[in-house]
Amino acid sequence: MKKTGVVIDQEYLKHQPGDGHPERPERIQVLLQLTQALDADKFYLLPPKAATRAEIESCHEADYVSLLESTAKVNRYALDGDTITCRDSFGVGLLAVGGFLRLLDAIAADEIPNGFALVRPPGHHALRNRAMGFCMFNTVAVGAEYLKRTHGAKRILIMDWDVHHGNGTQDAFFEDPSVLYISTHQFPYYPGSGAIDEVGAGAGEGCTVNIPLPAGCANPEYLRVFNDLVVPLAAKFAPEWILVSAGFDPHRRDPLGGMGVTEEGFAAMARMLLKVADQCSERRIAFLLEGGYDLAALRNSVAAVLNALRDRESISDQLSESAGERLQPLIRRIQQVHEKYR
Repeated sequence: MKKTGVVIDQEYLKHQPGDGHPERPERIQVLLQLTQALDADKFYLLPPKAATRAEIESCHEADYVSLLESTAKVNRYALDGDTITCRDSFGVGLLAVGGFLRLLDAIAADEIPNGFALVRPPGHHALRNRAMGFCMFNTVAVGAEYLKRTHGAKRILIMDWDVHHGNGTQDAFFEDPSVLYISTHQFPYYPGSGAIDEVGAGAGEGCTVNIPLPAGCANPEYLRVFNDLVVPLAAKFAPEWILVSAGFDPHRRDPLGGMGVTEEGFAAMARMLLKVADQCSERRIAFLLEGGYDLAALRNSVAAVLNALRDRESISDQLSESAGERLQPLIRRIQQVHEKYR
């Protein structure tokens, strides 16, 4: 079996949003420690390269990119109340996007079957002309556009399991039938979007699937949702590529979420997506770090997903009949909303 690719770099430590900010450099520091201990026979560390301006502008307006570039001239700049830059942030942002594109290139070239881009800052809230929620550039959106333009991808699944709805990613592909965007997220919660009836528009109607979950959902609920909604919808779409916005703030220890997922739950969700990739995407699946703000939970959850990329079988993934039973009305409603599109 070929090695699994991992993108990570010391440069990602240089984005400094300020003391006390949840999206702090230590998030990458604990992952650097993790990756240094990875088995070199199983994992291949890929050095990132900076994304070009043209690659960034596939999903962001030129004036907005120029604004971000100008922040390199000042010590601190508040793009919004949550998204603060320093002199190095623009360069780190380019390297975060470029690191993900490097991973996609390696998978496309069949150097590796899958991989995980451990980059920061996160990206799924970033809009075409606006930063939001710690996010400057929408890395997964740029990645999807890159696959279409550079590698000829026609059908891409973006699965977003961050505790917060990826409003920026949804907005980027709301009218695009070539991208199926599925999001599991706490609701109601920041940023306020992600209701069931947000299904896309125009040619993209039906290609946005929102699964708004009540606070307190844990492994049984998430795995039931994946089994009954995510996997069947993904399989029907038959993606050529699967991109995963992997936020670990649904973890039960995370200070910014209200969910109860554990490391084992994230690994089980990853294995379910890997099976879809095996069936539909010639194993082409790339994970991208989004949120996750408890350092121990983040480290252990990333380790669990990396292990899942190597060992796809686990008896603990088996669902009981009663698992996630309280979500059955929600699941049926979402199935009813989307059955006319498939």
